Amino acid sequence: MTHSFETEIAQLVGVEAAILYQNIKFWCDKNKANMKHLYHGKFWTYNSKNAFLELFPYMTYNQIKTALKKLKDAGLIDVKSGLGDDKWDKSNWYAIIDHSIGEKTPM
Repeated sequence: MTHSFETEIAQLVGVEAAILYQNIKFWCDKNKANMKHLYHGKFWTYNSKNAFLELFPYMTYNQIKTALKKLKDAGLIDVKSGLGDDKWDKSNWYAIIDHSIGEKTPM
């Protein structure tokens, strides 16, 4: 499997967070193309931290938890739980926060 990341995101929040950002962005873009998971004006994707562990076996649970917090704190992603149809599913949902062209990414 090939994983990639945007260097500007990595400089801002670190490589692990940049890798997770790219994965979240891929799935949000795919959901947008398929008009799926549109909530509160954003396209979302979901995953648990354990599922991220399966996808990124070279990261630890704490690295994933920290990377997701860095992305949220930097204003790059939005995180919510319970957006899907299954109210018992506690997977977190993630959306990319789209910044205007020319606007600096918040720190």
